[in-house]
Amino acid sequence: MSSIIYHENYPPPWRPLLIIVFPLLPIFWTYQMTITDTTLTFGYSYASTTINLNDIISATPIDHVNGLRNWGGWGIRFNLRGETGYICKNGSAVKIAVKMMDKNGGECAPKIYVFNCDEASRVCHILNSDED
Repeated sequence: MSSIIYHENYPPPWRPLLIIVFPLLPIFWTYQMTITDTTLTFGYSYASTTINLNDIISATPIDHVNGLRNWGGWGIRFNLRGETGYICKNGSAVKIAVKMMDKNGGECAPKIYVFNCDEASRVCHILNSDED
């Protein structure tokens, strides 16, 4: 069993707004980010992404992400550069590049994710193998 190295878990600040679209409430009920000794998982209650730590090429801290200005809103977002954002709130975040393979097993362009976390610098140190 993998041991947890770092963990965050909190309700999105915009959770009360989900009353308007009640069926989405369980999906976005809680935002979480967990690093174990083998994986990184981030996202919402029923909509999260898990990545093997060996597939992470780089992790870069972002001092401030504005969900509306940078991503057009909060939740699971996509931009024109092909990046995927798990944007829970305005504030610090981490940008990771993840190794991707094509159908033939060759490496192709990395997949970029941006996700919120309270201690972006610390998380980047862990993901870049600077801290255990």
